[in-house]
Amino acid sequence: MVLKFNFLYNSNNSNLLFFLENIVNQSALEYKLLKKEAIELYVQGNEEELISFSNELSSSLPMSIFLKNSTAEVVPQIPTEENTTFKLEELNLPFCSSCLKKVEDSTKLDNFYNPFVSCTICGTTCDVKELKLLKNNISIEIKDNKELFEKVASLINEDKSIKIKTLSGEFIFKKFNPSLENNTILCTNLENISKVFVASKAEVVALASIEKPSIDLRINEVFKLSNNVKQEILNVRFVNDLILYLISKELEKYNIDFLSYDKTSLYDYEVTFEGIVKPLDILKVKILENDTVILESNSYDKTLDTIYSKFKEESKGHFMVLLHEYDFYEKAILNFYSSSKNDDNIILYSKEIDGFLDIVKYELPQSINEIFETLKSDEVATRLVDNYKNKFPNEYEIALSCDISSLKENSIYSYWKIVSVILGFTSKIEQNNILLEKAMACVLEKGPRIDYKLKESDKIFNRNFLLYKLIQSGMSFKLAGVDDNTLALGYIESFAHYIATLVDDINNEVTLDGISLTGDIFTNTLISKLVHKSITKNFKIYYNKDFVIQK
Repeated sequence: MVLKFNFLYNSNNSNLLFFLENIVNQSALEYKLLKKEAIELYVQGNEEELISFSNELSSSLPMSIFLKNSTAEVVPQIPTEENTTFKLEELNLPFCSSCLKKVEDSTKLDNFYNPFVSCTICGTTCDVKELKLLKNNISIEIKDNKELFEKVASLINEDKSIKIKTLSGEFIFKKFNPSLENNTILCTNLENISKVFVASKAEVVALASIEKPSIDLRINEVFKLSNNVKQEILNVRFVNDLILYLISKELEKYNIDFLSYDKTSLYDYEVTFEGIVKPLDILKVKILENDTVILESNSYDKTLDTIYSKFKEESKGHFMVLLHEYDFYEKAILNFYSSSKNDDNIILYSKEIDGFLDIVKYELPQSINEIFETLKSDEVATRLVDNYKNKFPNEYEIALSCDISSLKENSIYSYWKIVSVILGFTSKIEQNNILLEKAMACVLEKGPRIDYKLKESDKIFNRNFLLYKLIQSGMSFKLAGVDDNTLALGYIESFAHYIATLVDDINNEVTLDGISLTGDIFTNTLISKLVHKSITKNFKIYYNKDFVIQK
Protein backbone atom coordinates (compact mmCIF):
# COMPACT_ATOMS: atom_id res chain seq x y z
CA MET A 1 0.00 0.00 0.00
CA VAL A 2 1.35 3.43 -0.97
CA LEU A 3 0.26 6.77 0.46
CA LYS A 4 0.99 9.94 -1.50
CA PHE A 5 1.17 13.19 0.47
CA ASN A 6 0.97 16.37 -1.58
CA PHE A 7 2.17 19.68 -0.09
CA LEU A 8 1.53 23.05 -1.73
CA TYR A 9 4.53 24.99 -0.45
CA ASN A 10 4.91 28.58 -1.62
CA SER A 11 8.64 28.99 -1.08
CA ASN A 12 11.82 28.00 -2.83
CA ASN A 13 13.62 27.15 0.40
CA SER A 14 14.28 23.51 1.29
CA ASN A 15 12.91 23.62 4.83
CA LEU A 16 9.85 21.46 4.16
CA LEU A 17 11.92 18.87 2.28
CA PHE A 18 14.30 18.78 5.25
CA PHE A 19 11.52 18.24 7.79
CA LEU A 20 9.78 15.58 5.69
CA GLU A 21 13.00 13.65 5.15
CA ASN A 22 13.86 13.76 8.86
CA ILE A 23 10.39 12.59 9.88
CA VAL A 24 10.19 9.73 7.40
CA ASN A 25 13.70 8.61 8.34
CA GLN A 26 12.47 8.02 11.90
CA SER A 27 10.56 5.08 10.43
CA ALA A 28 11.83 2.12 8.45
CA LEU A 29 9.37 2.67 5.61
CA GLU A 30 10.34 2.93 1.96
CA TYR A 31 9.68 6.43 0.63
CA LYS A 32 10.19 8.81 -2.27
CA LEU A 33 10.43 12.60 -1.89
CA LEU A 34 9.93 14.71 -5.03
CA LYS A 35 9.76 18.44 -5.64
CA LYS A 36 7.62 19.39 -8.61
CA GLU A 37 4.96 22.11 -8.73
CA ALA A 38 4.11 20.79 -5.30
CA ILE A 39 6.20 18.66 -2.93
CA GLU A 40 5.24 14.99 -3.10
CA LEU A 41 6.01 12.36 -0.47
CA TYR A 42 5.31 8.70 -1.27
CA VAL A 43 5.42 6.18 1.62
CA GLN A 44 4.97 2.42 1.31
CA GLY A 45 3.86 0.05 4.08
CA ASN A 46 0.96 -1.95 5.41
CA GLU A 47 -2.19 -0.23 6.62
CA GLU A 48 -1.16 -0.19 10.27
CA GLU A 49 2.29 1.22 9.50
CA LEU A 50 0.87 3.97 7.29
CA ILE A 51 -1.73 4.98 9.88
CA SER A 52 1.04 5.20 12.49
CA PHE A 53 3.24 7.21 10.12
CA SER A 54 0.40 9.57 9.20
CA ASN A 55 -0.21 10.28 12.88
CA GLU A 56 3.49 10.91 13.47
CA LEU A 57 3.70 13.20 10.43
CA SER A 58 0.68 15.15 11.63
CA SER A 59 2.16 15.72 15.08
CA SER A 60 5.78 16.33 14.03
CA LEU A 61 5.50 18.41 10.85
CA PRO A 62 5.53 22.06 11.87
CA MET A 63 3.08 24.60 10.52
CA SER A 64 4.67 27.03 8.09
CA ILE A 65 3.58 30.35 6.66
CA PHE A 66 4.58 28.94 3.27
CA LEU A 67 2.55 25.71 3.50
CA LYS A 68 -0.77 26.50 1.83
CA ASN A 69 -2.39 23.09 1.62
CA SER A 70 -1.74 19.37 2.02
CA THR A 71 -3.61 16.28 0.86
CA ALA A 72 -3.17 12.51 1.09
CA GLU A 73 -4.34 9.73 -1.19
CA VAL A 74 -3.69 6.06 -1.89
CA VAL A 75 -1.81 5.47 -5.16
CA PRO A 76 -0.81 2.26 -6.96
CA GLN A 77 2.95 2.53 -6.51
CA ILE A 78 5.96 4.68 -5.71
CA PRO A 79 7.35 6.49 -8.79
CA THR A 80 10.58 5.14 -10.18
CA GLU A 81 12.33 8.51 -10.52
CA GLU A 82 15.15 9.47 -8.17
CA ASN A 83 14.56 11.33 -4.91
CA THR A 84 14.83 15.08 -5.29
CA THR A 85 18.18 16.19 -3.97
CA PHE A 86 18.32 19.46 -2.13
CA LYS A 87 21.00 21.57 -0.58
CA LEU A 88 20.11 23.04 2.79
CA GLU A 89 22.32 26.10 2.99
CA GLU A 90 21.11 26.85 6.49
CA LEU A 91 18.21 25.96 8.72
CA ASN A 92 17.93 28.60 11.37
CA LEU A 93 14.39 28.28 12.70
CA PRO A 94 12.69 28.37 16.10
CA PHE A 95 11.72 25.26 18.02
CA CYS A 96 9.47 22.55 16.59
CA SER A 97 6.81 20.41 18.27
CA SER A 98 9.34 17.63 18.89
CA CYS A 99 11.49 20.08 20.85
CA LEU A 100 8.50 20.94 23.02
CA LYS A 101 7.81 17.30 23.80
CA LYS A 102 11.34 16.97 25.15
CA VAL A 103 11.41 20.09 27.32
CA GLU A 104 7.97 19.36 28.77
CA ASP A 105 8.69 15.72 29.64
CA SER A 106 9.36 15.74 33.39
CA THR A 107 10.43 12.07 33.32
CA LYS A 108 13.56 12.93 31.30
CA LEU A 109 15.52 15.21 33.60
CA ASP A 110 18.31 15.92 31.09
CA ASN A 111 15.88 17.68 28.76
CA PHE A 112 13.16 18.86 31.16
CA TYR A 113 13.04 22.67 30.99
CA ASN A 114 16.31 22.62 29.06
CA PRO A 115 16.15 25.34 26.37
CA PHE A 116 19.23 23.91 24.63
CA VAL A 117 17.96 20.47 23.60
CA SER A 118 19.06 18.75 20.40
CA CYS A 119 16.36 17.58 18.00
CA THR A 120 16.48 15.08 15.15
CA ILE A 121 13.41 16.60 13.46
CA CYS A 122 14.39 20.27 13.14
CA GLY A 123 18.12 19.55 13.38
CA THR A 124 18.69 21.78 16.41
CA THR A 125 22.02 21.25 18.13
CA CYS A 126 23.55 23.29 20.92
CA ASP A 127 26.59 22.93 23.16
CA VAL A 128 25.41 25.49 25.72
CA LYS A 129 25.45 23.91 29.17
CA GLU A 130 24.20 26.56 31.54
CA LEU A 131 21.67 29.36 31.70
CA LYS A 132 22.39 32.16 34.18
CA LEU A 133 20.26 34.71 36.02
CA LEU A 134 22.23 37.84 36.89
CA LYS A 135 21.63 40.96 38.95
CA ASN A 136 24.21 43.72 38.58
CA ASN A 137 26.40 41.20 36.70
CA ILE A 138 26.43 38.88 39.72
CA SER A 139 25.04 35.39 39.25
CA ILE A 140 22.05 34.42 41.40
CA GLU A 141 22.26 30.88 42.71
CA ILE A 142 19.55 28.75 41.12
CA LYS A 143 18.95 25.03 41.71
CA ASP A 144 17.85 24.15 38.16
CA ASN A 145 16.28 25.56 35.01
CA LYS A 146 12.74 25.07 36.31
CA GLU A 147 13.51 27.25 39.30
CA LEU A 148 15.20 29.83 37.07
CA PHE A 149 12.16 30.21 34.82
CA GLU A 150 9.84 30.36 37.82
CA LYS A 151 11.99 33.13 39.29
CA VAL A 152 12.04 35.11 36.02
CA ALA A 153 8.25 34.91 35.72
CA SER A 154 7.90 36.05 39.32
CA LEU A 155 10.19 39.03 38.70
CA ILE A 156 8.23 40.05 35.59
CA ASN A 157 5.04 39.85 37.64
CA GLU A 158 6.69 42.25 40.11
CA ASP A 159 7.17 44.72 37.21
CA LYS A 160 10.90 44.08 36.92
CA SER A 161 12.61 44.48 33.55
CA ILE A 162 14.65 41.49 32.37
CA LYS A 163 17.34 41.53 29.69
CA ILE A 164 17.18 38.14 27.99
CA LYS A 165 19.64 36.68 25.53
CA THR A 166 17.54 34.88 22.95
CA LEU A 167 18.20 33.30 19.58
CA SER A 168 16.88 36.51 17.98
CA GLY A 169 19.22 38.77 19.92
CA GLU A 170 19.20 40.45 23.31
CA PHE A 171 16.01 42.25 24.33
CA ILE A 172 14.67 43.85 27.49
CA PHE A 173 11.30 42.37 28.40
CA LYS A 174 8.73 43.65 30.87
CA LYS A 175 5.05 43.29 31.61
CA PHE A 176 2.91 44.97 28.96
CA ASN A 177 1.65 48.32 30.26
CA PRO A 178 -1.00 49.70 27.87
CA SER A 179 -0.79 53.20 29.35
CA LEU A 180 2.81 53.53 28.13
CA GLU A 181 4.05 53.94 24.57
CA ASN A 182 4.76 50.48 23.14
CA ASN A 183 6.08 49.46 19.75
CA THR A 184 6.72 45.73 19.91
CA ILE A 185 4.78 43.10 21.82
CA LEU A 186 5.55 39.48 22.64
CA CYS A 187 2.41 37.40 23.05
CA THR A 188 3.15 34.56 25.46
CA ASN A 189 -0.27 32.92 25.20
CA LEU A 190 -1.96 32.95 21.79
CA GLU A 191 -5.18 31.59 23.27
CA ASN A 192 -5.74 35.00 24.85
CA ILE A 193 -4.56 37.24 22.02
CA SER A 194 -8.10 38.52 21.43
CA LYS A 195 -8.07 40.16 24.88
CA VAL A 196 -5.96 42.92 23.37
CA PHE A 197 -5.79 42.52 19.59
CA VAL A 198 -8.03 41.95 16.61
CA ALA A 199 -6.47 38.93 14.89
CA SER A 200 -7.92 36.66 12.24
CA LYS A 201 -7.55 32.89 12.43
CA ALA A 202 -4.99 33.05 9.61
CA GLU A 203 -2.94 35.64 11.52
CA VAL A 204 -2.94 33.54 14.70
CA VAL A 205 -1.85 30.48 12.71
CA ALA A 206 0.95 32.53 11.14
CA LEU A 207 2.15 33.74 14.55
CA ALA A 208 2.31 30.13 15.75
CA SER A 209 4.06 28.83 12.64
CA ILE A 210 7.61 27.50 12.65
CA GLU A 211 8.86 30.85 11.26
CA LYS A 212 7.33 32.77 14.22
CA PRO A 213 6.93 36.04 12.24
CA SER A 214 5.75 39.36 13.59
CA ILE A 215 2.48 40.94 12.41
CA ASP A 216 1.05 44.43 12.87
CA LEU A 217 -2.27 43.99 14.68
CA ARG A 218 -4.97 46.47 15.56
CA ILE A 219 -5.80 46.91 19.25
CA ASN A 220 -9.43 46.00 19.88
CA GLU A 221 -11.75 48.85 20.77
CA VAL A 222 -12.90 47.46 24.14
CA PHE A 223 -9.33 47.15 25.39
CA LYS A 224 -8.36 50.51 23.92
CA LEU A 225 -11.21 52.37 25.61
CA SER A 226 -10.99 50.59 28.96
CA ASN A 227 -7.23 51.17 29.18
CA ASN A 228 -7.11 54.63 27.59
CA VAL A 229 -4.75 53.43 24.85
CA LYS A 230 -3.92 55.97 22.16
CA GLN A 231 -2.07 53.63 19.82
CA GLU A 232 -4.05 51.92 17.07
CA ILE A 233 -1.63 49.23 15.92
CA LEU A 234 1.24 47.34 17.53
CA ASN A 235 3.73 44.86 16.13
CA VAL A 236 3.13 41.44 17.71
CA ARG A 237 4.99 38.14 17.67
CA PHE A 238 4.84 34.86 19.55
CA VAL A 239 7.68 33.31 21.57
CA ASN A 240 10.28 32.09 19.09
CA ASP A 241 12.86 30.25 21.18
CA LEU A 242 12.72 27.81 24.07
CA ILE A 243 13.97 30.32 26.65
CA LEU A 244 10.99 32.56 25.96
CA TYR A 245 8.66 29.59 25.64
CA LEU A 246 9.57 28.23 29.08
CA ILE A 247 9.20 31.69 30.61
CA SER A 248 5.77 31.94 28.97
CA LYS A 249 4.70 28.66 30.61
CA GLU A 250 5.52 30.10 34.03
CA LEU A 251 3.82 33.42 33.24
CA GLU A 252 0.52 31.56 32.88
CA LYS A 253 0.44 31.27 36.69
CA TYR A 254 0.23 35.07 36.86
CA ASN A 255 -2.24 35.44 33.96
CA ILE A 256 0.37 37.42 32.03
CA ASP A 257 -0.21 36.99 28.29
CA PHE A 258 1.78 39.90 26.84
CA LEU A 259 5.22 41.43 27.32
CA SER A 260 6.61 44.57 25.75
CA TYR A 261 10.21 44.55 24.62
CA ASP A 262 12.96 46.70 23.16
CA LYS A 263 16.75 46.82 22.97
CA THR A 264 17.58 50.02 24.83
CA SER A 265 15.64 50.21 28.12
CA LEU A 266 17.24 49.94 31.53
CA TYR A 267 16.87 46.54 33.14
CA ASP A 268 16.92 45.01 36.62
CA TYR A 269 17.99 41.44 35.88
CA GLU A 270 19.61 39.52 33.05
CA VAL A 271 19.14 36.00 31.68
CA THR A 272 22.12 34.93 29.63
CA PHE A 273 24.41 32.06 28.66
CA GLU A 274 27.94 31.51 27.42
CA GLY A 275 28.19 30.83 23.73
CA ILE A 276 27.66 32.42 20.35
CA VAL A 277 24.44 31.72 18.49
CA LYS A 278 23.48 32.82 15.01
CA PRO A 279 20.48 35.09 15.54
CA LEU A 280 17.13 34.01 14.22
CA ASP A 281 15.56 36.29 11.63
CA ILE A 282 12.23 37.69 12.79
CA LEU A 283 10.21 37.94 9.60
CA LYS A 284 7.51 40.57 9.38
CA VAL A 285 4.50 39.47 7.35
CA LYS A 286 1.04 40.55 6.31
CA ILE A 287 -1.86 38.20 5.64
CA LEU A 288 -3.74 39.31 2.51
CA GLU A 289 -6.69 37.41 1.07
CA ASN A 290 -5.21 34.09 2.26
CA ASP A 291 -1.77 35.02 0.93
CA THR A 292 1.20 35.58 3.22
CA VAL A 293 3.23 38.55 2.04
CA ILE A 294 6.76 39.14 3.33
CA LEU A 295 7.31 42.72 4.52
CA GLU A 296 10.71 42.32 6.18
CA SER A 297 13.14 39.41 5.95
CA ASN A 298 16.82 38.50 5.83
CA SER A 299 16.12 34.80 5.27
CA TYR A 300 15.67 34.66 1.51
CA ASP A 301 18.25 33.38 -0.97
CA LYS A 302 20.62 36.32 -1.46
CA THR A 303 20.94 35.59 -5.18
CA LEU A 304 17.55 37.32 -5.37
CA ASP A 305 19.27 40.56 -4.34
CA THR A 306 21.61 40.16 -7.31
CA ILE A 307 18.67 39.73 -9.67
CA TYR A 308 16.88 42.72 -8.12
CA SER A 309 19.91 44.99 -8.44
CA LYS A 310 20.27 44.40 -12.19
CA PHE A 311 17.60 47.06 -12.80
CA LYS A 312 17.70 50.75 -11.88
CA GLU A 313 13.90 50.80 -11.69
CA GLU A 314 12.61 49.17 -8.51
CA SER A 315 9.45 48.08 -10.33
CA LYS A 316 11.40 45.99 -12.83
CA GLY A 317 13.72 44.63 -10.12
CA HIS A 318 10.81 43.33 -8.08
CA PHE A 319 9.08 41.90 -11.13
CA MET A 320 12.24 40.13 -12.32
CA VAL A 321 12.67 38.54 -8.89
CA LEU A 322 9.07 37.33 -8.95
CA LEU A 323 9.51 35.82 -12.42
CA HIS A 324 12.60 34.01 -11.13
CA GLU A 325 10.90 32.78 -7.94
CA TYR A 326 8.08 31.17 -9.91
CA ASP A 327 10.16 30.27 -13.00
CA PHE A 328 7.69 32.21 -15.17
CA TYR A 329 10.06 32.82 -18.08
CA GLU A 330 7.74 30.93 -20.41
CA LYS A 331 4.61 32.72 -19.18
CA ALA A 332 2.78 35.98 -19.86
CA ILE A 333 2.47 37.94 -16.61
CA LEU A 334 1.14 41.47 -16.01
CA ASN A 335 2.76 43.09 -12.98
CA PHE A 336 1.40 46.07 -11.05
CA TYR A 337 4.02 47.85 -8.99
CA SER A 338 2.53 50.53 -6.76
CA SER A 339 4.63 52.09 -4.04
CA SER A 340 4.65 54.83 -1.43
CA LYS A 341 8.41 55.21 -1.92
CA ASN A 342 9.23 54.76 -5.61
CA ASP A 343 7.84 55.39 -9.09
CA ASP A 344 4.88 53.21 -10.04
CA ASN A 345 4.87 51.03 -13.11
CA ILE A 346 2.65 48.52 -14.84
CA ILE A 347 4.75 46.02 -16.77
CA LEU A 348 3.93 43.19 -19.14
CA TYR A 349 6.32 40.28 -19.46
CA SER A 350 5.84 37.67 -22.15
CA LYS A 351 8.13 35.31 -24.04
CA GLU A 352 6.19 36.43 -27.14
CA ILE A 353 7.60 39.96 -26.82
CA ASP A 354 10.98 38.77 -25.56
CA GLY A 355 11.04 40.93 -22.43
CA PHE A 356 9.27 43.80 -20.68
CA LEU A 357 6.75 46.34 -21.92
CA ASP A 358 5.91 49.42 -19.83
CA ILE A 359 2.15 49.79 -20.03
CA VAL A 360 1.41 53.08 -18.25
CA LYS A 361 3.47 56.22 -17.74
CA TYR A 362 2.87 58.36 -14.64
CA GLU A 363 4.17 61.93 -14.46
CA LEU A 364 3.90 64.48 -11.68
CA PRO A 365 2.81 68.02 -12.59
CA GLN A 366 5.01 70.98 -11.70
CA SER A 367 2.23 72.58 -9.68
CA ILE A 368 -1.45 72.31 -8.83
CA ASN A 369 -2.04 75.39 -10.98
CA GLU A 370 -0.84 73.30 -13.94
CA ILE A 371 -3.70 70.87 -13.27
CA PHE A 372 -6.27 73.67 -13.14
CA GLU A 373 -4.90 75.15 -16.37
CA THR A 374 -5.24 71.76 -18.08
CA LEU A 375 -8.85 71.54 -16.89
CA LYS A 376 -9.57 75.04 -18.21
CA SER A 377 -8.58 73.96 -21.71
CA ASP A 378 -11.95 72.16 -21.87
CA GLU A 379 -15.24 74.14 -21.85
CA VAL A 380 -17.10 71.72 -19.57
CA ALA A 381 -14.17 71.41 -17.18
CA THR A 382 -13.78 75.21 -17.12
CA ARG A 383 -17.30 75.57 -15.76
CA LEU A 384 -16.51 72.87 -13.20
CA VAL A 385 -13.44 74.76 -11.98
CA ASP A 386 -15.41 78.02 -11.76
CA ASN A 387 -18.20 76.34 -9.79
CA TYR A 388 -15.67 74.71 -7.49
CA LYS A 389 -13.86 78.01 -6.95
CA ASN A 390 -17.16 79.74 -6.09
CA LYS A 391 -18.46 77.02 -3.74
CA PHE A 392 -15.13 76.16 -2.09
CA PRO A 393 -13.05 79.35 -2.36
CA ASN A 394 -10.89 78.54 0.67
CA GLU A 395 -10.03 75.03 -0.57
CA TYR A 396 -9.33 76.39 -4.07
CA GLU A 397 -6.94 79.11 -2.87
CA ILE A 398 -5.12 76.77 -0.48
CA ALA A 399 -4.68 74.26 -3.29
CA LEU A 400 -3.29 76.91 -5.65
CA SER A 401 -0.75 78.03 -3.08
CA CYS A 402 0.27 74.51 -2.05
CA ASP A 403 3.88 73.58 -2.85
CA ILE A 404 4.00 70.02 -4.23
CA SER A 405 7.75 70.04 -4.90
CA SER A 406 8.28 67.63 -1.99
CA LEU A 407 6.64 64.93 -4.09
CA LYS A 408 9.30 63.00 -5.99
CA GLU A 409 7.60 59.71 -6.87
CA ASN A 410 5.63 59.43 -10.09
CA SER A 411 2.95 57.30 -8.55
CA ILE A 412 -0.71 56.87 -7.75
CA TYR A 413 0.23 57.41 -4.11
CA SER A 414 1.57 60.89 -4.98
CA TYR A 415 -1.56 61.59 -7.01
CA TRP A 416 -3.72 60.79 -3.98
CA LYS A 417 -1.73 63.34 -1.96
CA ILE A 418 -2.44 66.00 -4.59
CA VAL A 419 -6.12 65.03 -4.63
CA SER A 420 -6.22 65.41 -0.82
CA VAL A 421 -5.11 69.03 -1.11
CA ILE A 422 -7.39 69.98 -4.00
CA LEU A 423 -10.46 68.41 -2.37
CA GLY A 424 -9.72 70.03 0.97
CA PHE A 425 -8.88 66.89 2.94
CA THR A 426 -5.70 68.65 4.08
CA SER A 427 -4.00 71.99 3.47
CA LYS A 428 -0.52 70.68 2.66
CA ILE A 429 1.37 67.72 1.29
CA GLU A 430 1.75 65.48 4.33
CA GLN A 431 3.99 62.51 5.00
CA ASN A 432 1.07 60.16 5.52
CA ASN A 433 -1.66 59.75 2.92
CA ILE A 434 -4.83 61.50 4.11
CA LEU A 435 -6.97 60.18 1.25
CA LEU A 436 -6.11 56.58 2.08
CA GLU A 437 -6.72 57.16 5.78
CA LYS A 438 -10.16 58.67 5.08
CA ALA A 439 -11.05 55.77 2.79
CA MET A 440 -10.16 53.30 5.53
CA ALA A 441 -12.29 55.26 8.01
CA CYS A 442 -15.36 55.24 5.74
CA VAL A 443 -18.27 53.23 7.17
CA LEU A 444 -19.89 52.67 3.77
CA GLU A 445 -19.05 49.76 1.51
CA LYS A 446 -19.05 51.66 -1.79
CA GLY A 447 -17.96 55.06 -3.00
CA PRO A 448 -18.53 57.03 -6.22
CA ARG A 449 -16.83 55.91 -9.44
CA ILE A 450 -13.74 58.07 -10.02
CA ASP A 451 -12.15 58.37 -13.47
CA TYR A 452 -8.79 56.61 -13.80
CA LYS A 453 -8.23 57.30 -17.47
CA LEU A 454 -5.40 56.78 -19.92
CA LYS A 455 -4.75 58.89 -23.01
CA GLU A 456 -6.26 57.33 -26.12
CA SER A 457 -3.70 55.37 -28.10
CA ASP A 458 -3.54 52.67 -30.73
CA LYS A 459 -0.87 50.86 -28.75
CA ILE A 460 -1.18 49.07 -25.43
CA PHE A 461 2.17 50.27 -24.02
CA ASN A 462 3.66 53.56 -22.78
CA ARG A 463 0.26 55.17 -22.38
CA ASN A 464 -0.03 58.40 -20.39
CA PHE A 465 -2.19 58.56 -17.28
CA LEU A 466 -4.58 61.53 -17.32
CA LEU A 467 -4.21 63.08 -13.87
CA TYR A 468 -6.64 65.91 -14.62
CA LYS A 469 -9.44 63.37 -15.14
CA LEU A 470 -8.71 61.92 -11.71
CA ILE A 471 -9.10 65.44 -10.24
CA GLN A 472 -12.09 66.43 -12.37
CA SER A 473 -14.33 63.56 -11.29
CA GLY A 474 -13.48 64.10 -7.62
CA MET A 475 -14.34 67.80 -7.83
CA SER A 476 -17.66 66.92 -9.46
CA PHE A 477 -18.64 64.60 -6.63
CA LYS A 478 -17.55 67.09 -3.98
CA LEU A 479 -19.74 69.74 -5.64
CA ALA A 480 -22.59 67.21 -5.58
CA GLY A 481 -22.26 66.95 -1.79
CA VAL A 482 -20.45 63.63 -1.37
CA ASP A 483 -18.73 63.61 2.03
CA ASP A 484 -14.95 63.36 2.25
CA ASN A 485 -14.68 59.80 3.57
CA THR A 486 -17.06 58.39 0.95
CA LEU A 487 -15.27 60.33 -1.78
CA ALA A 488 -11.92 58.98 -0.58
CA LEU A 489 -13.31 55.43 -0.63
CA GLY A 490 -14.40 56.04 -4.21
CA TYR A 491 -10.81 56.85 -5.15
CA ILE A 492 -9.50 53.60 -3.66
CA GLU A 493 -12.32 51.46 -4.99
CA SER A 494 -11.96 52.95 -8.47
CA PHE A 495 -8.22 52.29 -8.36
CA ALA A 496 -9.07 48.60 -7.99
CA HIS A 497 -11.51 48.82 -10.92
CA TYR A 498 -8.80 50.55 -12.95
CA ILE A 499 -6.44 47.62 -12.34
CA ALA A 500 -9.14 45.12 -13.31
CA THR A 501 -9.94 47.02 -16.52
CA LEU A 502 -6.27 47.10 -17.51
CA VAL A 503 -6.02 43.36 -16.88
CA ASP A 504 -8.94 42.74 -19.25
CA ASP A 505 -7.60 45.15 -21.89
CA ILE A 506 -4.11 43.62 -21.89
CA ASN A 507 -5.51 40.10 -21.87
CA ASN A 508 -7.44 40.92 -25.05
CA GLU A 509 -4.10 41.65 -26.73
CA VAL A 510 -1.85 39.09 -25.02
CA THR A 511 -3.37 36.08 -23.29
CA LEU A 512 -2.21 36.36 -19.69
CA ASP A 513 -1.15 33.47 -17.47
CA GLY A 514 -1.41 35.51 -14.29
CA ILE A 515 -1.28 38.84 -12.48
CA SER A 516 1.39 39.84 -9.98
CA LEU A 517 1.27 42.57 -7.36
CA THR A 518 4.44 44.18 -5.99
CA GLY A 519 5.06 47.33 -3.98
CA ASP A 520 3.89 48.27 -0.50
CA ILE A 521 0.59 49.86 -1.60
CA PHE A 522 -0.75 46.34 -2.11
CA THR A 523 -0.06 45.47 1.53
CA ASN A 524 -2.91 47.76 2.57
CA THR A 525 -5.84 45.57 3.63
CA LEU A 526 -8.53 47.72 1.99
CA ILE A 527 -6.67 48.02 -1.31
CA SER A 528 -5.85 44.32 -1.36
CA LYS A 529 -9.47 43.34 -0.69
CA LEU A 530 -10.82 45.61 -3.40
CA VAL A 531 -8.23 44.55 -5.99
CA HIS A 532 -8.90 40.85 -5.41
CA LYS A 533 -12.63 41.52 -5.59
CA SER A 534 -12.36 43.55 -8.81
CA ILE A 535 -10.31 41.04 -10.79
CA THR A 536 -13.29 38.83 -11.48
CA LYS A 537 -11.96 36.59 -14.25
CA ASN A 538 -9.99 33.44 -13.50
CA PHE A 539 -6.66 35.20 -13.19
CA LYS A 540 -4.27 33.83 -10.59
CA ILE A 541 -2.76 36.63 -8.48
CA TYR A 542 0.86 36.18 -7.42
CA TYR A 543 3.03 37.85 -4.77
CA ASN A 544 6.75 37.36 -4.23
CA LYS A 545 7.46 34.04 -2.51
CA ASP A 546 10.48 34.60 -0.27
CA PHE A 547 11.46 38.12 -1.35
CA VAL A 548 10.01 41.18 0.35
CA ILE A 549 7.11 42.86 -1.47
CA GLN A 550 8.83 46.26 -1.10
CA LYS A 551 12.63 46.39 -1.02
